[in-house]
Amino acid sequence: MTEFKGILGKYKIIETEDKTETVWSEYFNEACHNLSGAYEETIHNYILGCSIPDLIARKKGFAVLDVGFGVGIGLKALMDRMAQASIKQNVNYYSIELDEELLQWSLNKTLPGLSLERKVLAGNNLICYRGTWNEHLKIQIFVGDGRVTLPLAHASKLISPIDAIFQDAFSPKKNPTLWSTEWFLFLKDISAPNVQLATYSSSISIRKSLIGAGWSIENARGFALKRTMTRANLTGTTSPELILQLSRSPSLEIKDK
Repeated sequence: MTEFKGILGKYKIIETEDKTETVWSEYFNEACHNLSGAYEETIHNYILGCSIPDLIARKKGFAVLDVGFGVGIGLKALMDRMAQASIKQNVNYYSIELDEELLQWSLNKTLPGLSLERKVLAGNNLICYRGTWNEHLKIQIFVGDGRVTLPLAHASKLISPIDAIFQDAFSPKKNPTLWSTEWFLFLKDISAPNVQLATYSSSISIRKSLIGAGWSIENARGFALKRTMTRANLTGTTSPELILQLSRSPSLEIKDK
């Protein structure tokens, strides 16, 4: 099979350079990953970008939010790192996915040994795939528009404060609602004080959105041929050099319409 049809249209299956697969979305007209390597990109941008090894080393529980389940490689990479470390603490993994048929394909393809139950929660207003893996990892994936489902999950007390955010949505130009100042304000409100956010994007607009929402940002080395990516937190400060660079650009922060 080289393609399949989801709720949002066709998905073409693409093998990336590290021999792991991603998909190209007809609806967003983008691939979910860098074609230099879907799994290696996820390790670089999110497992290392969000300091997951440090969270594991703390020997305390933590919570991860994966903004865009997509092909499921974020969850697979987290599970692999937990297995390598023989982790004993409890970890919560939360994600959002707009296309339920893509979610089902990804669970079967990327995580065939994982069994999740489809549940309808919050007064029949929230579809959630949930289950556990390896006794210590609790998984909840909320189906639908993340700007609706995640606030509902939070209001229903289904999620704990977030320690690491994999901000891995389709690009700001294609999917701006998951890159706006208002979105990052919401993420700040549901996060722990020492949260680490990481994203592949180095867009000036999304950096201004993060700063406008009260995050501090920093440059980090990008994956493969991408020169830079962005890391953000709530306790540090943005360097004067980076603030000056952003101020010189006419690009505006992304705001909800």
